Amino acid sequence: MEQNPTSANIIDWNELRPGLRLTTTALLVVLLVLTDLAFSSVPYVQLVTFLLTYYFFLVGFKPLVPILLIYVCLDCMISGGMWPIFISIPTMFLAWFWLIALLNFTRLIKGPFLKKIWLVALIAGLHGFLFGQTFAVVTTWIYHGSSVLMFERGWVAWTLADIPWEIAQCIVGVGSSLILLPPVYMGTKRALRNFGK
Repeated sequence: MEQNPTSANIIDWNELRPGLRLTTTALLVVLLVLTDLAFSSVPYVQLVTFLLTYYFFLVGFKPLVPILLIYVCLDCMISGGMWPIFISIPTMFLAWFWLIALLNFTRLIKGPFLKKIWLVALIAGLHGFLFGQTFAVVTTWIYHGSSVLMFERGWVAWTLADIPWEIAQCIVGVGSSLILLPPVYMGTKRALRNFGK
């Protein structure tokens, strides 16, 4: 798992053997699921945004897409919810996909990771609202999609009810990006560099 100095990520996914890729994928998915379960009873707090952001810089966008999909499928099956699986899985996947898709914009900033941290925090904050609005639109369409007027009223009602959660997710996303991400990122790089010696 030695870092390739030419790679944009901490781990060069293409350099990993297939067995190591599978093991790494499983570990990253398990960490997402366990973290989600651990914080499920704490109101307005979740660290999935932090972990997905960290994973983005760890392995990159392409390897992260299947990791995200597996996590979403497991999460929807474990937590259940008010929707059938064929609706909840695509909706949750899209809600989280916004985050890793937007993080691609950090590639435009050249130089060390810490130069990008403010953009990362801005994306994490924006994602808090995008996540909530993804569910607002889909839920409103399911329950109030019979007319434009009903859709508008339902969307406004859902959005107003969801504002505390969206603000909390925004705060947690920004805070974890600025406080947790730099030491974890640098610590991982240092550990892998030492491991590769």
